[in-house]
Amino acid sequence: MTLCMSSTSPTASNPEPLCVLTGAEKRYARRASPALGPLSLTVRAGEVLGVRGPNGAGKSTLLGLLAGVLRPDRGEIRWGEGVRGRVGYVPQELSLYSGLTGLENLKFWAMALGLPGKAAAARSRWLLEKLELTEKGSALVSAYSGGMKRRLHLASALMATPRLLLLDEPTAGADDRSAELILDLIGHMRGQGCGVVLTSHRAGELERSCTRLLTLEAGRPAEGAP
Repeated sequence: MTLCMSSTSPTASNPEPLCVLTGAEKRYARRASPALGPLSLTVRAGEVLGVRGPNGAGKSTLLGLLAGVLRPDRGEIRWGEGVRGRVGYVPQELSLYSGLTGLENLKFWAMALGLPGKAAAARSRWLLEKLELTEKGSALVSAYSGGMKRRLHLASALMATPRLLLLDEPTAGADDRSAELILDLIGHMRGQGCGVVLTSHRAGELERSCTRLLTLEAGRPAEGAP
């Protein structure tokens, strides 16, 4: 198992690699079949990679490896220069404090990320506006709808303007308007050169939002899948 950094010289036709998996494999029990892999994959700047497959296919494990939350048992992970410290990871489980307001939640994450006060305030205002949460910024998260919580959950991961954004079912349980706002913001991040990896079970969402698709079955790319 190897984790290291790399430096590349991207071109217009070959965008910068943000993270590279080479023969990566992850097991959760020594004698069990791999939950993921072996898998080789490159995530580049300015792309949205959609990962699809049934429950247990290895999608969340893949995001955990790309985020550095999990370590591969075999193979290699390489992050591009300066990427490792600027990864935004949005797991399925909401990481919000219900007893705080939406704005207080964003301020908390800004403090955790070490953002200066003025930059944090400006970033919070911009994100709340983009996600149509400005009027709810001073309301307790406990009063938010499911879709509003999903929007704020995404906003918390975008406080530090990540170069690599990993999204595990970011629209799960969200209403149509919330899902649209979330996908619009993902598209904006892609336009800014951010690389995005997205999983979703929402019908048609990956096909509409992604520049490339990966289908996993039992931890490996599905044969014959695009």
